[in-house]
Amino acid sequence: MAEPKVASFEGWALVELFGHAKEVGYVTTEAYGSAVLFRCDTPELPEREYTLESPEYASENGAGTRWCPVGTKVRRPASPAKSRLIGPGAIYAITPCNEDTARRAIESVIRRPLILLELPEQAKFLPASEPTPEEEDDQDEDDIPY
Repeated sequence: MAEPKVASFEGWALVELFGHAKEVGYVTTEAYGSAVLFRCDTPELPEREYTLESPEYASENGAGTRWCPVGTKVRRPASPAKSRLIGPGAIYAITPCNEDTARRAIESVIRRPLILLELPEQAKFLPASEPTPEEEDDQDEDDIPY
């Protein structure tokens, strides 16, 4: 009798889980007796500064949060490395990718607080409490009763 074919996965990937959760990292297949799990190792990310490519909320000197436009300079705190064992029944999809793509996905998928460092010139004159025209448009759509 032929042995059943056993497949495994090893590489960088975005793992989408039921319940809208996501994990990004280096994924391997591990067997524990008759149970097979996927191990997702997310690397440590150091504290870093960067410029926003899409608008987001950021904390402002510990005095609450502020809606920050594209071009805002922010700091993201360090994120420790972590590992997660995932059962195959919890997985909706595994999207293989290269390491650079996975590291960029970690920034967008795994949310950590942003610290506002510097607003772009055009945003410095907007009060923090008033929404921008884009935000007002979004609010109008949200106010529609269904």
